[in-house]
Amino acid sequence: MEQQQREMQSECIFIGKVIKVNDDLTYKIQVVESLDGGDVQDNIYIGQNWKTCYPYIEENGFWLFYGRIVDGFFKVNRCGLSRPFDHPFASLSDSDEVQKLSRKLDSENLVEKEADIIFKQMQLMDLANEIKALRRRRDSYLRPNKIN
Repeated sequence: MEQQQREMQSECIFIGKVIKVNDDLTYKIQVVESLDGGDVQDNIYIGQNWKTCYPYIEENGFWLFYGRIVDGFFKVNRCGLSRPFDHPFASLSDSDEVQKLSRKLDSENLVEKEADIIFKQMQLMDLANEIKALRRRRDSYLRPNKIN
């Protein structure tokens, strides 16, 4: 349910590449792929970090962005689902693949490094599943007569 609420709150949902981060809390994003059909590929947004809430954009890289335009700046939803591809932490979905890894994590006596690897696999799998679902939803909006 949280996923749908976050989508409803978002004016923009896209995969973007952070191409510049400035000291004044602003950053530059290039749209790589629109996941709601509303953003033009290669469009550049100037983003602005919130001062107090995650996610906080502080380095270049690829992200899944959920946000909106506020006073001329792109702002990620506060405490939302936006996250970088290299550290894709967010609340996990209930997909079968993620739950299987979760059970493995809970049932085995793993050293911390092994547990971290499994947890990162879970996060990456969850990110991939989320992007896949967003693409499917976008495509059904753009081509309503297409059967999935």
